[in-house]
Amino acid sequence: MSRMGVVRTGRSGTRHVGGRASLCAVVFGFAIAAGAAKATPAIQWEVANRFPLFRNEDHFRALAGIYASLPLADRQNQPVMALEVELEKRADARQLGKAFGDPATIWRFGWASALARSTCFSATNRGHWGCKLANGEDYVGARKADVLASVTEAPAGRECQWLVNGVVAATTPCGTAQIRLADIPIGTAFTLAVKADGSALAEAPDQTIRPVTILGMGDSFASGEGNPDKAAVLGTDVNNFQESSHLPGESGWHGRLRLYPLRDKHNFDKSFGIGALWINQQCHRSLYSHQLKAALALALEVPHASVTYLGYGCTGAEVFEGVLGYWVARDDVPKDRPGKAGQYDASPQVMRALRDLCPLPLTGYNRFSPPAHFSWESDLRRCAAFKRKPDVLLLSIGGNDIGFSRVIAGEALVASSNFLSLRRAAEKLWIKGAGPITFQDATAAESSLAERYRILARAFEQLLGLSASQIIQTGYPQMLHTGSGTCPHAANGEAGTGGMDLHEIFRISKPTTGQESVTFVDGLNTKLRDLGTVSGWQVVTGFAAAFQGHALCQPGMADGSNTPDGLRFPVSNPTGQRWTPFSPPAWQAYRPRQRWFVTPNDAFLTANTMRTLAGSGGDPHMNGRAQPVLAATLSGSFHPNALGQAAMGDGVLKALRQNLALPTPGSPPP
Repeated sequence: MSRMGVVRTGRSGTRHVGGRASLCAVVFGFAIAAGAAKATPAIQWEVANRFPLFRNEDHFRALAGIYASLPLADRQNQPVMALEVELEKRADARQLGKAFGDPATIWRFGWASALARSTCFSATNRGHWGCKLANGEDYVGARKADVLASVTEAPAGRECQWLVNGVVAATTPCGTAQIRLADIPIGTAFTLAVKADGSALAEAPDQTIRPVTILGMGDSFASGEGNPDKAAVLGTDVNNFQESSHLPGESGWHGRLRLYPLRDKHNFDKSFGIGALWINQQCHRSLYSHQLKAALALALEVPHASVTYLGYGCTGAEVFEGVLGYWVARDDVPKDRPGKAGQYDASPQVMRALRDLCPLPLTGYNRFSPPAHFSWESDLRRCAAFKRKPDVLLLSIGGNDIGFSRVIAGEALVASSNFLSLRRAAEKLWIKGAGPITFQDATAAESSLAERYRILARAFEQLLGLSASQIIQTGYPQMLHTGSGTCPHAANGEAGTGGMDLHEIFRISKPTTGQESVTFVDGLNTKLRDLGTVSGWQVVTGFAAAFQGHALCQPGMADGSNTPDGLRFPVSNPTGQRWTPFSPPAWQAYRPRQRWFVTPNDAFLTANTMRTLAGSGGDPHMNGRAQPVLAATLSGSFHPNALGQAAMGDGVLKALRQNLALPTPGSPPP
């Protein structure tokens, strides 16, 4: 416009004029242009805490600041991955800021360790329903929220009055960068206006805080298994766990034994020591879940939304055991005792959702232990009205139903008779004692999924009021695809043990494992997409290809540095005072690595889940031979790590944008 003004002004006089006349015309043109280009004051606002699962608003504001610093292309195309990488980098550089607490702790345990104890999920309440926000509102069904507002082109040196629906809410100097307006209604239109010394300055009519309620359900890929919010605290004391394993390349009576690091404050008469922290210990559910990350990214990119996320994913869950029926998962958590609330909750995920969504009293929804008989059809009813109707359900289910973990057990655990007792201990807890199966067996079992999904869809509609179009299901990623081939195999030697040399029982020994794994995952995702076409569910599988080149066995850090990456388990001298290539207390589970999967080595060093419960499959002795194997298998090995979960989250976020008709950042509304 200003250029056009200059041109027009230049042409308004005599064409053949002297220099002084031409200069006057140009100066006059610039003056007109400046007046024409002067911006009109405008109101800008955002919800202060758009992801109130994080009860501490400082946590969300810190995340929002980091998100805003990402390049636009990243915020458009891969915001979940870009944010995770940036958080991990800043944690490593001890630059995350005071909202995350002690930099040394975050350096060692990751960004989520600062947030895990201040979420709106309560293990003793078995849900989110009891959470109160800072403004006194219930987390589920909140009616009001605070917003942060500002006005552009504000006149300097004047007082500005902020009005909400015509009522003065605040008075500040007009130059104030951002003000807080409290108790703005959620889901109801309102008008913001600004007056400068009594004169109208700007107005924003028909504004709305959009409530978005997202449920997350499913299996260990949904829960974030393998990625505790805070890793177990390993020290340098060592134990060979009753001579559980030799070091690589050693054997026989004279072969050197593997020494394993013990947790801080361990005492084999009482405790394994300081273990990993999860927002839900029994389900191994964490803030690294791709479902939670996608919901968080949505909140970060939509300034006028308030996103309520309710996650229920649980390790080991199937359709009938976990989502629609009872499932104990990791049942070594405290139960209720006289005068003290426990955390044990084996109830179906649909019941947990009803517990959160329905108003008090929770009669019928607070049955935590498996009864003698239960049927979701006869024992569960939808309440008369939800506190907040869910908009979308994120779902990851099917892998356990067809026995995928049983396939992994058959492909990655050595069948030698030397380890038969250890294998049985792992199988009883890891794969429900069912025994290994082949890729072909699991592929044949896919035929059962159509009926299971049909029943699941009916339950979602009857109990939660969710139609097929509101369900977003994720497929499964490639685990052994290196980009140019597959992870190596070997009957002996180092090949085939990358990321799993902590114990002799782990090895990819079959030459067919890699290619069969690739073919199986491709076939399963195709099956899920075909079933989605029939059911009307939106099935997300595009992220699977991104995992190529980030396989379980791939070494190195994402930035190419020479930092020990954990692909080889650390080796100790007899006293535990010298370790190579790194000392266990220096292990950083959450640094960007080339691989996007949790290896057995990673699982031991990070979650370190051991087990002694009698009759449940755990080793009865705290220093028993099976404990190192349990600490790898029960801790989430062969699951996406934080980066893998982020890659899945980006796929889900794109589906969420489409489902909720929300624009990509930097794009006009759809």
